[in-house]
Amino acid sequence: MAAPLVAALLTGVVVAAGIMLLGSEDTVATSPGCLPNIPRTARRDAPIEVAMPRPVGPASVAGYTDKQIAIARIAIEVGRQRGMPELGVTAALLAAAAESDFQNYANSTVPESLRYDHDIVGSDYDSVGPWQLRASIWGSVGMAQLMNPRYQANWFYDQLGKLPGWQQMPAAEIAQAVERSAVPSAYGRHAERVTQLLAALGNGTRAMRVGCVNSVTDGFGQRVLDAAHRWIGWPYVWGGGDEAGPTGGGFDCSGLTLHAIYVASEGRIRLPHYTQSQLAHPDALEVPLGQQRPGDLIFFTAPEQADSHHVAIYAGIIDGVESVLHAATFGVPVVYAPLAQWSKERWDIRRYGAGDEAVAAQAAGQRAPGPGH
Repeated sequence: MAAPLVAALLTGVVVAAGIMLLGSEDTVATSPGCLPNIPRTARRDAPIEVAMPRPVGPASVAGYTDKQIAIARIAIEVGRQRGMPELGVTAALLAAAAESDFQNYANSTVPESLRYDHDIVGSDYDSVGPWQLRASIWGSVGMAQLMNPRYQANWFYDQLGKLPGWQQMPAAEIAQAVERSAVPSAYGRHAERVTQLLAALGNGTRAMRVGCVNSVTDGFGQRVLDAAHRWIGWPYVWGGGDEAGPTGGGFDCSGLTLHAIYVASEGRIRLPHYTQSQLAHPDALEVPLGQQRPGDLIFFTAPEQADSHHVAIYAGIIDGVESVLHAATFGVPVVYAPLAQWSKERWDIRRYGAGDEAVAAQAAGQRAPGPGH
């Protein structure tokens, strides 16, 4: 992204509602009445773009360590993965620059923090991590989460999203509103370096063109995707994930889906932590192949096997490719992937939260095999 645009955002340009500034590539908006297939913050009838990460090349910013650059990249990637405009990403970078100089702080007054990977040890109250979260306030998630820079970046964007009218605020004011520093002017001092970082690192993303599947996504399906989408980039951890979120630092496939369904149903639907049991759950409605909607779960069963071995959340058409969102496997984080990856397996599609008769009638159907079966 050009440096003048970053500077404008830093000084308070108003960003039009529903428009996300994601770079110079051509973009395609959804048509009115077509709900995007991945989460967004814009109005239902507004244009939408969602950014996903590209591999980012070597940084050209001198004076930063590899670890500092890694934290800056996390701020950018998480923001783009969540569909944040440049204004929000800039605010997150300003906050990390002022709070920690892009370093993952442990704290000598919080001995448990010293057990986790860190770059430096501080002693400011009980604040830890790049965005300096207070352990006494935010520590209920566990120290492993609190010391995870990606968790802290998601925390920042969560708090930003709760600020009324933040799209009309300068980035430095957003950073202050989230962090609530005793020195409100601290964030604006880092405008120049953040401009340089974004110029060096911020072009490693692209806008994804979002299409329609079956015209609309019902509200429950959208909430399922919203709940899972926020964890993009989190590690795969076997047995990881529960109703509250990641456990052990991440998710496995059924841990992510049980969490997303629980959040979408506001705690009404509790799925077991096992794919075949989720498939057979009494709240699961069978959906015929071709009638899947974003937010449905797709269970995959290998040839000549009786039980499913993997589950993913159907995400619709992304960049012209029918896609799912899932916790993949060891070494691969929570990510979007082409549905065709499982074309040689059996697919069982299930919809949850379809309480009214119209949705239930549409969802009724038989077990659907994958293509070629």
